[in-house]
Amino acid sequence: MNEGHSAFLAIERIRLLMAEHNMSFEEALDASRNNNVFTTHTSVPAGIDLFDVGLMHEYFRAYCNEAGIAFEQLLALGRRHPGDGNEPFSMAIAAIKTSAYRNAVSRLHRQVSQHMWEGLWPKLPVWEVPITSVTNGVHLPTWINGDLAGLYDQYLQPDWREGHADPKVWDQIADIPETELWEAHRRRKRRLITFVRERAAASAMERKAPAAEVKRMQEVLDPEVLTIGFARRFATYKRATLIFRDLPRLKRILTNPRQPVQIVIGGKAHPLDVPGKTLIREIVQHSRDAELVRHIIFVEDYSIQVARELVQGVDLWLNTPRRGEEACGTSGMKAGMNGILNLSILDGWFDEGGEASGGWAIGDREPYSPDRDDAHAAGIYSMLEDEIVPLFYEGREQGVPLEWMRRVKQSLQYLSVNFNCQRMVAEYRSQLYEPAHRGYEAVSRDHFAHPRQHVRWTRTVIEKWPYVSFIDSGIGPQPAVSTGSPVPLRAAVELAGLGPQDVRVEAVVGRVGADGELEDTQILTLAPLEQKGTMFTFGRDFAPFNTGRLGYSLRISPNHCDDPLNRPCNALMKWAGEK
Repeated sequence: MNEGHSAFLAIERIRLLMAEHNMSFEEALDASRNNNVFTTHTSVPAGIDLFDVGLMHEYFRAYCNEAGIAFEQLLALGRRHPGDGNEPFSMAIAAIKTSAYRNAVSRLHRQVSQHMWEGLWPKLPVWEVPITSVTNGVHLPTWINGDLAGLYDQYLQPDWREGHADPKVWDQIADIPETELWEAHRRRKRRLITFVRERAAASAMERKAPAAEVKRMQEVLDPEVLTIGFARRFATYKRATLIFRDLPRLKRILTNPRQPVQIVIGGKAHPLDVPGKTLIREIVQHSRDAELVRHIIFVEDYSIQVARELVQGVDLWLNTPRRGEEACGTSGMKAGMNGILNLSILDGWFDEGGEASGGWAIGDREPYSPDRDDAHAAGIYSMLEDEIVPLFYEGREQGVPLEWMRRVKQSLQYLSVNFNCQRMVAEYRSQLYEPAHRGYEAVSRDHFAHPRQHVRWTRTVIEKWPYVSFIDSGIGPQPAVSTGSPVPLRAAVELAGLGPQDVRVEAVVGRVGADGELEDTQILTLAPLEQKGTMFTFGRDFAPFNTGRLGYSLRISPNHCDDPLNRPCNALMKWAGEK
């Protein structure tokens, strides 16, 4: 399920299992979630679809009656708090609850998603919330330009198109002469400028603009000038107008007579997104400023064709989202695979690939706050003035900026292998799809005997769970803890009639940080050692290898699954010391 909009298909899978295999709702849910995979792309709560109870009742009452699903059971799947009759139905929550596998689309987005959805696993530390990540990738043969592909045919292995996921393929980028690589880029840049001029002039004539404006559109941009590209959906969190924050300073940069700069901007806003359309209007007004008219252009009617020309033809790709709100982003990957250097906030994919990309990072890894806007804009101006613009224009041999081209080769080598979609698909297959497929094969054997038994087992666990408790826990007699020496961890637990195979007793062990929280933590499973009636002692030895204060906590949970990533929402858990 790709984003929460598709969550109802999980409900339909439940209905089909109930109808075709004579299963209860709980059994069908247990069976189907084993190979449901949910991929979230949303970084902000405002992006989650919510439907009120009345609307759900109107459209799902007949469906539930026909399927034999209680309406409250359906609502519970889409609620953080199933018993709250006023809570709306969330598509994303329904997808999460009905899936055994859940992933974000970059490493940073995983952390953001874990914070967003920690309420669905209230007993777990945020870092343990069972959401993994697979960073997006783009289809390299689709997005790289023909001039670059022609160079690759000359200098890379003959099968580079089929084998471009192999890192060794890209070692030969170093063999491409800088002069040839630079000239291939210049050809693409001239093509971009021709494309923009024709499009802008046609648009001016269509709206019956004066002849002088049409002529100006036919002469806009200079192929010898450093060109910045910015193109994406005009959502406010992407901060499309950040570079215009200090307009006098920006004008000085763009109109520098020795080292001028120009900006090409494209994109669309959602038809109902008034703030997004306001940003576009502001940019168009700046492009009509008498001082900037030859330095800024907005390309109308954004499309894949426009995007392809921009990511293949500009010199520098600008990306300015609020950190933590760009789930991944792929335009910078497309640009980087064409030898376009990135200037970006450390967000989405760039948070994990920025340092090695050959580009430049705006700001640091601090959480976003509105007071960062001025600092980020100032950072853009400073990097342009002090490093990027001089690097582009200076240090040339035979007209080629050698240090710039070194960075270009770094971008081509690193991004082409690490952010292509072959790598992405391979990770989805190995980490999510194949385990999910094997899981469903296992539960569907013997007419779904496992989920039927598992539901009965779950009812027994829920019945006895209030009486499960830690009787005693701690480290056995030990005068001192030495690095590398084993430490005995023990826990006496009242299981109230459950067996040791029904539960998982774990120690969360780590180094105590300055704020008293555990750092460098690891999860250790304790084995049953001794039984006295309904009380069991669990334990194991642990050998610490880090110096500093050692801290730990013990917890117990039902033995739902072998993979912690599959942990169901609101799963039962008790920590030592918890009443």
